[in-house]
Amino acid sequence: MLASPFEVGVVGVTFRGSAYPQNVFEIASHIGVAERPLKADLVREPGNPVDSKALKVVYKGAHIGYLPKAIASQLSDEIDAGTTWFAIIDRIIVSPENPEQPGIRLRVFRRELERQTA
Repeated sequence: MLASPFEVGVVGVTFRGSAYPQNVFEIASHIGVAERPLKADLVREPGNPVDSKALKVVYKGAHIGYLPKAIASQLSDEIDAGTTWFAIIDRIIVSPENPEQPGIRLRVFRRELERQTA
């Protein structure tokens, strides 16, 4: 069982088509000013042709990327066994070398710990 909470980067953010990078900058505009943490859903994607244990990251109904394969594999097994996980968008990462390609970092929690973050 994975420790809770843990931090992880969202992968595949740059593959969100024409929404990227504006979608990430839009999320960034809410970090620190929102009254509540920015909650992201972790959605199982068993029909994913690349990885049947894929977990996509969804914010306000928009698919923003995936959890890395190794973590998704462990979490999907736990989700399938009945454990509920959720994520908070922790921060946006911007590299000075590639400022036009921002990334997203999450904090991931087991459901029973949600009350401690609100």
